[in-house]
Amino acid sequence: MSSKAERHAQLGTLVRANGVELGQDDESLRMLNLWFNDNVEVSDQDPERLRNLWYAVVNDIALWLGDVIISKAPTLHWTMFTKSKRDVSYQRHVLMGFKNVQNPNYNVDPDRVIATLGHRAAKGLPVSGEDFVNLVCAALRAA
Repeated sequence: MSSKAERHAQLGTLVRANGVELGQDDESLRMLNLWFNDNVEVSDQDPERLRNLWYAVVNDIALWLGDVIISKAPTLHWTMFTKSKRDVSYQRHVLMGFKNVQNPNYNVDPDRVIATLGHRAAKGLPVSGEDFVNLVCAALRAA
């Protein structure tokens, strides 16, 4: 989390070199999503994993999208989830502070979502250029 600004800058440099500008509007998120879908790759050694460099990109995109969500719903915040060892989000950085849900431990893990989408895209499974926009919208509805 302490390196977010640097990671945002690195992501911006990477996608700008590929004709995409980072932005918080829906169209910018679509363009980032389409670029990701078109370029993410599986590992040559293990088809169940992404190429190692793509995990760094996944993390950077997750940080970006999390901060986009927080900028639109300032009651939300990043936190290290430690509420329950049984929760899939245990010891992961997640967004919390959601008010429009019943579960007080409700959280959004953008990294897990982006990694899952990356696996689907890299394997040629159905994905959408709307997935990043949908993630942001769903989080905002729950905020």
